[in-house]
Amino acid sequence: MIRKSLVAAALLAAFAGHAQAQETTILFNSFIHPKNLFNTDVVNPWLADITKATEGRVKFEVPPTSLAAPQQQYDGVNKGVMDAAYMMHGFLADRVKLSQVAHLPLSSTTPRGNSVALWRTYEKFFAKSDEYKDVQVLSLFAGPPGQIFAMKEAPQSLNDLKGVKWYAMPGTTARLFEMAGAAVVAQPAVRSHEVISGGTVDGFAGYAVMDAAAFHTLQYAKTVVEVPGFLPPPSFVMFVNKKKWASIPQRDRDIIVKMSGEEFGKRMAVYDPAGLKAKVDAQAKGVKFVQASAAFVAALKSLAGPLEQGWLDDAQKLGVDGKAALAFYRAESQKNAK
Repeated sequence: MIRKSLVAAALLAAFAGHAQAQETTILFNSFIHPKNLFNTDVVNPWLADITKATEGRVKFEVPPTSLAAPQQQYDGVNKGVMDAAYMMHGFLADRVKLSQVAHLPLSSTTPRGNSVALWRTYEKFFAKSDEYKDVQVLSLFAGPPGQIFAMKEAPQSLNDLKGVKWYAMPGTTARLFEMAGAAVVAQPAVRSHEVISGGTVDGFAGYAVMDAAAFHTLQYAKTVVEVPGFLPPPSFVMFVNKKKWASIPQRDRDIIVKMSGEEFGKRMAVYDPAGLKAKVDAQAKGVKFVQASAAFVAALKSLAGPLEQGWLDDAQKLGVDGKAALAFYRAESQKNAK
């Protein structure tokens, strides 16, 4: 009897140990402020939904403050400082070429449209190039397209940018303004306030009105210049450390994959009503909104030509039909804009 009890206890302990071994806690780093819409309405609900879908076998721990600078997320995950994170493609321009398609100017729609299009284009054209070979990719997505914020006179030509100091989002927006002759200060968006509030620039560009409100920079803008097709949105890749990913049982990996990719991109639709509200709030505070002149838009398109050709050249070097991929991305973005 005693022996049977001991055997039963041993089996129960072994079962409990096995069940415990199936549980995984992922240290997920988010460098954006915890109260930012991206965390409160996109990331946190997504993490909670994964935990629910896996019946608690996969849980997430989100540090209260970022474990690494915005431009160090990829290396931080690769080296095991954190298990998972996301990073803007503008900071990956040297190692990731194809996903920069989302940063080509004047071809954006909505966060949902751009995000779904970027993931579908990645799966159809880019994945085979394995540019994210150091990590396990979960999703690609894009934020709201950028605008131009004038702290003094609103620019309506390239001459209005020439020689003027501007903060610009790193990547394509910064390059575009540099090509226009502006003196550009490029920093992560979460650090733009110190540049803009310090009075060292005369304007800022590259993120949306709601982001300007979130980063407390909108208060310095007198006018927002709206560009048809928009400046490029910040696009991101979300990824997991490969060893951590391998430690997750296959059934739970399958659940995470199903809830990531395009499905994560669709969650970016929350930005549409939030963006409209941010514009109304800004107008109520006296911020003016003007359309970029046709001549200004044409000049920006002319500047964007070499950037687009540069991307096509990079795609060719990586064995990708760039023209087909770009056309597919733009069509999917339009199709999934709502």
